[in-house]
Amino acid sequence: MDAAGMPDVAPRAGWVGPALVRGIALFVGLFLVAGLVGTLRHPGSHESLWLFDAGNAFGSRLVGPVLLALAGLVLVAHGLRPVAAGRRRAVTGAAFVALAVVAVVNAVTFYRVWAAGEIDPRVPVPLSLVLAALMAWCAYVVTRGDTAPRNGTSSEKASGEGLRGDAARGPASPAARPSSSSVPSRRARLRTPLLVLVTLAGCVFVFPLAQIFFFGTSDYRRPADVAVVFGAQVHPGGAPSQTLAWRVDTACELYEQGLVRRLVMSGAVGESGYDEALVMRTRAIASGVPAAAVVVDSRGVDTEATVRDTVRLFREEGVDRVLAVSNAYHLPRIKLAYRRHGQEVFTVPAEETRRIKETPYLWLREVPAFWVYYLRGLLG
Repeated sequence: MDAAGMPDVAPRAGWVGPALVRGIALFVGLFLVAGLVGTLRHPGSHESLWLFDAGNAFGSRLVGPVLLALAGLVLVAHGLRPVAAGRRRAVTGAAFVALAVVAVVNAVTFYRVWAAGEIDPRVPVPLSLVLAALMAWCAYVVTRGDTAPRNGTSSEKASGEGLRGDAARGPASPAARPSSSSVPSRRARLRTPLLVLVTLAGCVFVFPLAQIFFFGTSDYRRPADVAVVFGAQVHPGGAPSQTLAWRVDTACELYEQGLVRRLVMSGAVGESGYDEALVMRTRAIASGVPAAAVVVDSRGVDTEATVRDTVRLFREEGVDRVLAVSNAYHLPRIKLAYRRHGQEVFTVPAEETRRIKETPYLWLREVPAFWVYYLRGLLG
């Protein structure tokens, strides 16, 4: 092990690709293992679905998470200590190939469901297809075997050369000793583990944004019992913010299309002093939704509170199919929260008619928020 606590592997020409693969392997592996833990703690949650749907690929919701977790363990082992050759390298490559196959099956399912009119994606390429390409590239890099052990190559060991062979012949002459330029510097030895850690951190950062870009922007609207509309800011004077207006207007469209019979407006009293839920109700009624079809939840101080209150309402009234309406950046977290409470929902992104200056901040804010809700689902 080197000073950074990472595997005893010497960087050389072509070290960047293997280091990137190790970072990706750590992220994917840890995510898949955590997914199995979440599934065991909360049957039916299937956290691994955010990356791969092995149940869909192999026809079993029980076996799928286990197979994914086994592949995850192989990837974690490779991320922590890769090998240049041998059986474990072949197994690691096979794990990447298997995940690529699962991702391709998931991508085919995406296009089949899209063709059936069950979803309306804004991005015509599923995340599964991106993952399939990424896993295939990782498999190629691993099986190519660019990573070499520091203490001699495998050919040196096989032929009896190396340190032990030198000792048998006696002290090496000065000319036979490696020059100082051939010994990797501390900086050179640290660059591989540093890139591995940076890649892992990059995956942690990019993954929630990818979920917003691919999943959050996709419209899953269909006939349902009710649509839940999540609150947002109300301006001083009682006017809804643009974000809140988009959410309410999209929900009203669902009602007008006959997809839902009721709308649940969930919010709370914000800094303006106005009850978001009541402002939402007023706008919906003004748009032609009957007052009797609008339910108000004024305790929705945040996403978790809205989910908790509405799940209780659904169970009391026997509500089964639910649509959740909010902006695209918010929907992955909403999906996580409802799954944690055992409620499946179909998400509908609010139709945004223009860009607002807060959008980049709102997307970036969801990165830590996504992981908080994900960990709640695993540990709660």
